[in-house]
Amino acid sequence: MNEKEKVMPKTIRSLAIAMLILFGAGFAAEVSAQPSDAEISRQLTSAKTVSVTLGKPGTREWSSTYKKYVWTRHFTAKLKTEDQEIFVIVKGYAAYDLIGGRYVFWRTFITSNNYEGIPDPTAADVQALIRKFGLEQFLGNHYFNRVIGKVESVGLSDDAKFEWHTPQSVSFNVTAVYMERTNDIGGKERLARTFRIRLYSDTPKGEWLRMMSTPQDKKTLQ
Repeated sequence: MNEKEKVMPKTIRSLAIAMLILFGAGFAAEVSAQPSDAEISRQLTSAKTVSVTLGKPGTREWSSTYKKYVWTRHFTAKLKTEDQEIFVIVKGYAAYDLIGGRYVFWRTFITSNNYEGIPDPTAADVQALIRKFGLEQFLGNHYFNRVIGKVESVGLSDDAKFEWHTPQSVSFNVTAVYMERTNDIGGKERLARTFRIRLYSDTPKGEWLRMMSTPQDKKTLQ
């Protein structure tokens, strides 16, 4: 092997190493170009914004819905309402397009809205509402007419899952324990059935005027 042939492998190795360094530098540049906390917060801030809290570092992934790659970062924002004591807590994520190696703000996706400053109904409140609207309203006509004897208990579920839709409307779970008729030939079972209750008022913190009940799951008891 002559001297020229000996040099060639070293040259090829050097070129390969240089290409790897350049590739790594390009990848690092792409990572460093991700939207900063300040940039994301700016996009999420309006005149009503009190604060914005960003979640863990964003990720890039393929959106099967929109048929493109997007970069997303979760956030929680606290916003003012018309009532100075009530705030809406918005959770969601900011989405960015990747265009020519740059991250361009696209839109936000909201995953939930809740309210701060309005107390959740208590167990005592729920009992008062049962007396006000009646047991049939809470269980619904179908299940109320399948009760055998008396309802053993009904009240706020251990996992109430409060959800404020607006300052005038809230949903939560109640659980009723009773004997239920399962057919028309004497079938019956003792169970705990959960109902999703939604209340409506005309004003924030006002009296609850209307309600809606939706049956959820059940648990058979001994």
